Amino acid sequence: MSKETAARIAVRDALIQLVELNRSFRESVESDHGLPIWIMETDPEPDKRRSLAASVATRLTYIEEQNKQETARSTGLVGVSENTLHLGQALNLCRDQFKTAISNFRKLFGDSIEAIEQASDDLRDGLLGGLQIKHLHFVQCYRQLKLFAEPPKRVGFSWAACHSGTVRLTAEEAIGHFRKKYIASVAVNEDIRLLEAMPSEEVVVIKRILAPHLRANITWPEEIKALRQADPELKKQYPAQINSPLPLFIQLKPGEPLPEFNRIRPYDASARQERLQRSDARLVKINDNPHSRIYRYA
Repeated sequence: MSKETAARIAVRDALIQLVELNRSFRESVESDHGLPIWIMETDPEPDKRRSLAASVATRLTYIEEQNKQETARSTGLVGVSENTLHLGQALNLCRDQFKTAISNFRKLFGDSIEAIEQASDDLRDGLLGGLQIKHLHFVQCYRQLKLFAEPPKRVGFSWAACHSGTVRLTAEEAIGHFRKKYIASVAVNEDIRLLEAMPSEEVVVIKRILAPHLRANITWPEEIKALRQADPELKKQYPAQINSPLPLFIQLKPGEPLPEFNRIRPYDASARQERLQRSDARLVKINDNPHSRIYRYA
């Protein structure tokens, strides 16, 4: 069997398993209707909130009105049974396996922009088209569900706004980064041209603006705090802060309430608070193009 055939089979099998586990988890969340739930959306009727949270958390494809740069979101807290939690853990593992299968498939085509586009076309029109799934949203397929076997003491939701993501690279490394991570455009080509004219070891910063996003600040009971301090590896299992575009799924017993939390409202740009000056305010643009992402330290 060739590498290409093996990679295609791995993607197909992982996707089939992903779809099946996705459906099982969604149905199990919906069946836990006796457990409490809160989601940030203000409109859904009480009996529809659980279905909405389950649907958004398990959406693998684009919907018609969805912007191609956006991911499905539904922040909240969802009480689930032990069985649902175990299905969620299996689904997270499957999502990792599907991501690995897709990565291995794409590597067959190389790392250039043209090769990435060819791989995407082959996936969309060939393999996935044969399965009648042509509009997978890969970020939604890959992202991990936030699952907690023990309920936190409190969850404090907060908005992170006016943030930017940065990566610090040499000019030579930045050229490779652009060619691997970005679709060719006038701005990207200009950035690469300027980088090629710079000393290869000069340090630059690639910066991109991040949309406002919700964070969950988690307070754990004292016994779990003690465990986290004794074993730093447990901080992954019991995080203090996570991004929360999807609900937190918390295992609860019948009659057990959700942890204490603040009922945060949708983002209001007019209510933003002034922040202290960030350390990256020292960055200055290299390229006058407003879409350029390259900076250097002033």
